[in-house]
Amino acid sequence: MREPLLEIKNLQKKYPIYGPLGKLFPPKTYHKAVSNMNLKLYEGETYGLVGESGCGKSTTGRSILGLVQPDSGEILYKGKDLTKLSDAEFRPLRRDLQMVFQDTLSSLNPRQRIGQLLEEPMIIQGMGDANERRQKVLDILKMVGLAEDHYFRYPHELSGGQVQRLGIARALIIDPKLIVCDEPVSALDVSIQSQILNMLTSLQKEMNLSLLFISHDIGVVRYISNRIGVMYLGSLVEEAETDELFANTLHPYTQALFASIPDFKKKERKVSLSGELPVYTDEFKGCVFHTRCPHACDKCRECAPELKEVIPGHKVACHLVK
Repeated sequence: MREPLLEIKNLQKKYPIYGPLGKLFPPKTYHKAVSNMNLKLYEGETYGLVGESGCGKSTTGRSILGLVQPDSGEILYKGKDLTKLSDAEFRPLRRDLQMVFQDTLSSLNPRQRIGQLLEEPMIIQGMGDANERRQKVLDILKMVGLAEDHYFRYPHELSGGQVQRLGIARALIIDPKLIVCDEPVSALDVSIQSQILNMLTSLQKEMNLSLLFISHDIGVVRYISNRIGVMYLGSLVEEAETDELFANTLHPYTQALFASIPDFKKKERKVSLSGELPVYTDEFKGCVFHTRCPHACDKCRECAPELKEVIPGHKVACHLVK
């Protein structure tokens, strides 16, 4: 059996909710940002993680990189649990694990030129001498579609699409094995989105990268992903290969997501989901989706379903799916 490059087991992350007097008193309760999250990512594949804003996608991605410390669970990279490593032990793995941020510009030092920004990770990792680092930066800039003269520019001098290319270049500069892409094209025009996605696909094949692609746009995820996990209120509700998921959608929330895709051939647009995400605390009972599900029954309100395989390679967490 093929071993996963990355495996997440029962990941949990909570944030305190304070009363009107803030942190003067203990928190009233805790909000579950991520709850019982399980995920496997294999070498060379793109795993699309999709869901609406606030469902815990970014928290999951940041937990992998150690930017968020989970409360419990395991994050196994090549069999090594990242959650149990100290900063000194984690530092060598930074070369394998990188991230492309949604707001790339805010993640870059505005006082450094692009050449300095790209050379800095190589200096930290002890890669090459000054001439080798400079040449690698020029090669990476060309690879992501930026010109050599960008080496001397500042990040604020770039357009939105160029900034995202710079973010991808910074992630690639130390030859990683896994890149977490957190909404990398959500703020871009459709034409620029297409360019960035095509570039990512090309670079993945060229460099044998594994991608965890996080997005709220099911159309974008469908275009780039080999497998898709649908996330709602901190946990996966459905997971399958891309073609299988679109051909045989099982979970009511996934069906609602697909119904939201614009179809200009239809004269009427059916709204199949209403309401907003509830506050997911320790007092919340039942299926995470039962407050908005049109098919919810008493069992859904009492106990949470497990994510189980109903068709080979197709998993779903729903009491109504047998």
